[in-house]
Amino acid sequence: MQQESDGLWYWAEYFTFQIGDEATGKYRLNVDGYSGDAGDSLQATGSGDFTHDGMKFSTYNNDNDLGTTNCASDKHGGWWLNRCYKICLMCTGKHKSYTLPARYLVDSRMMIKVNP
Repeated sequence: MQQESDGLWYWAEYFTFQIGDEATGKYRLNVDGYSGDAGDSLQATGSGDFTHDGMKFSTYNNDNDLGTTNCASDKHGGWWLNRCYKICLMCTGKHKSYTLPARYLVDSRMMIKVNP
């Protein structure tokens, strides 16, 4: 993730990053084993309201979040939303990461490596 204010890149890596199937889990996210310098945006500590781990994928026409509104519709992007988000790389407007000092992102990359 590249922070807007200073242009620096930050990273988050998860030892476990699994996405469930559509039929039984609605693409439920399972993450564990964070390392990096971006802060753990997918497994919030403290209040569980923003934890993305264990959440189903939400879109504007398939509301799977726990919020009182359709967070994906409100934020114009699909993601593993809980009561809206701690991070949403697919939402329109300025992307936010509440684990970075300046919060706003100008760029992000998501890379997935298959474990043997």
